[in-house]
Amino acid sequence: MSELSEVADTLEARARTACAIVREAGAVALAAFRDHGSLSVETKGTQDWVTNVDLEVEALIRARLGAAYPGDAIVGEETAQDPEGGNTAWVIDPVDGTTCFMLGLPQWCVVLSYTVDAVPVVSAIYAPVTDELFHATAGGGAFLNGRPIRVSDAASIGDGLIAVGANAQGDPHKSAAFIGDLVSDGGMYIRVGACALALCYVASGRLLAAYEPRVMPWDDLAGMLLVREAGGRTNAFAPSLVCEAKRPVLVAAPGIWEAVAPLY
Repeated sequence: MSELSEVADTLEARARTACAIVREAGAVALAAFRDHGSLSVETKGTQDWVTNVDLEVEALIRARLGAAYPGDAIVGEETAQDPEGGNTAWVIDPVDGTTCFMLGLPQWCVVLSYTVDAVPVVSAIYAPVTDELFHATAGGGAFLNGRPIRVSDAASIGDGLIAVGANAQGDPHKSAAFIGDLVSDGGMYIRVGACALALCYVASGRLLAAYEPRVMPWDDLAGMLLVREAGGRTNAFAPSLVCEAKRPVLVAAPGIWEAVAPLY
């Protein structure tokens, strides 16, 4: 077997593990989602909350990864955020879209990626409410529930929906100005509520593009790999898994990129 084939086999094995883990974690989160009386919520900062389910799900994912790959570093949103040396690490967002989750809205997901030198090479994103599992491997394509997906072949922003985010950490006026121009040009926009899901929807051709003004690596890395493997374009990956400042993410179908690039 060639060295390249061995690498591919390793990534596929890790992808299968990641998919199984996010499905299990998603089932735990979904049970809590349907029983809102069991939720406890704490404020981490402006427009930023954490629930007991975030913590429980991250602990479960860490335990499963520790059993499967005991030597691997793990970076999680809610707990340790330092890969502690080495060039590979798993990156967890236990519940992306916590605000939607705690308000009873369905736009949330469980996110897991495996990175080499802070670049994602495996991603698994599970949306429990719709039972949709997105996954990708570097060079291996992007999939939804096991079937290949591709970005839209649209060439005009008027051909579909574009996700645009805004938050207190970014410049809301920039997002507002883009939305104004978009609508004036015949386009339409949507606020998904979970960064990873918005990126999944671009990868699967449901959305033409997606922009979030300030995110962390656990928010965007998995979805960015998915978009690239589905034939789309993205801005550069974060230079580190322990970024001190949030950064924008922009992904789009190739025919839409130039129209939305001013956002970044």
